[in-house]
Amino acid sequence: MNNILIPIFILISFFNLCAQIKDDVIFKDYEVLDNDTILTEVIPGIDIIYFKNFHDRMKYNILRRKVLKVYNYALYTKSKLLEIENDLKNIQKRRKKRRYTKKISSFLKEDLSEELKKLTRSEGNILVKLIYRETKISPYSLVKKYRGSANAFFWQTLARLYDNNLKQIYDPVNNREDMFIEHIIINAKLEGRFN
Repeated sequence: MNNILIPIFILISFFNLCAQIKDDVIFKDYEVLDNDTILTEVIPGIDIIYFKNFHDRMKYNILRRKVLKVYNYALYTKSKLLEIENDLKNIQKRRKKRRYTKKISSFLKEDLSEELKKLTRSEGNILVKLIYRETKISPYSLVKKYRGSANAFFWQTLARLYDNNLKQIYDPVNNREDMFIEHIIINAKLEGRFN
């Protein structure tokens, strides 16, 4: 009796498995050219990052954590800069423009200074690069444009004391760290963390 039940059980399991597979099959668009089947769907690209050793992987993960922490500040800077540019277009007199930028500067100091003081040196360095990435203007040039050369010189000197450079640019083509930062941001946007 048992010898008969085993093949029947296997046969029932096989038909059940085939029925489940048919429900999950997804057909894609394709063409047949010269007896060759060509898929016409867009296949998403895959980025492959190779790490030589565990230490490099750990450095990448630390960089990822830092980039995700400071990227919101760069986005905030971009939106605030666009807002300031629009407001300055409506102000005609130079004196009023200076007064407006001074008022915005003090507002930003009150609003962000406590949060930015908590950043580490390397996070500040990444933030400078991300501000350049988002605005296409170095933070040094931003300060010089809106607050003057003396202020820009002061903040650049202070940044240099803390191993930073407000004049540095973001270059993901020639700089390996910037390439990783770009990869991290693109993946975070694909995951839906940023818009």
